[in-house]
Amino acid sequence: MPTDERIDLEQLKVKEKIFFYEDLILYEDELADNGIAKLNVKLRVMQGGFFLLLRFFLRVDGVLVRINDTRIHHKAGSSYMLREYSSKERKMSEILGLKLSITDPTQLADHLILKEEKYETLLFSNGVDKMSGVEQSVSTD
Repeated sequence: MPTDERIDLEQLKVKEKIFFYEDLILYEDELADNGIAKLNVKLRVMQGGFFLLLRFFLRVDGVLVRINDTRIHHKAGSSYMLREYSSKERKMSEILGLKLSITDPTQLADHLILKEEKYETLLFSNGVDKMSGVEQSVSTD
C-alpha cells in the first residue's frame, strides 16, 4: 500500500555488525558493443534488519542512460517492510557534457533526472513477534 514513510538512509549508515552481505550480478549484456544492460542485487543483513537494493542499469551509447532502483528495508521487530522504487534517466549527450564516467552507475545516479518514484509499505500476512522479529507460526494439529 502507498505510504509517506521513507527508508532512513542515515540509520543504515550507522555501524552495526553485518551478518551477511552479497552483491550478485543477475544479468549483464553488452548490447552488441552499443552500451550495457546490467541487473544486480545487493543484500545486507544486520542485527537491526535487512536492506536490499535491486538496480537495473541501462546505457545505450549515443542515446541515453537509465537506472531503475528498487530498495527494500525491514527493521527487526516491525510487521512491515518499506519498498521504494525510482526510475531516472538522461540523454547521453547531456551526460558526456558533465565529464562523468559513463561506466559507473553509482556516480551517474546523482546526475540523472527522476522520471518516476513509488513508496510502499509491504505488510506481513502472518504475525511478527515485536520483541524478537521472529515470525510466529500457528499449528492446526
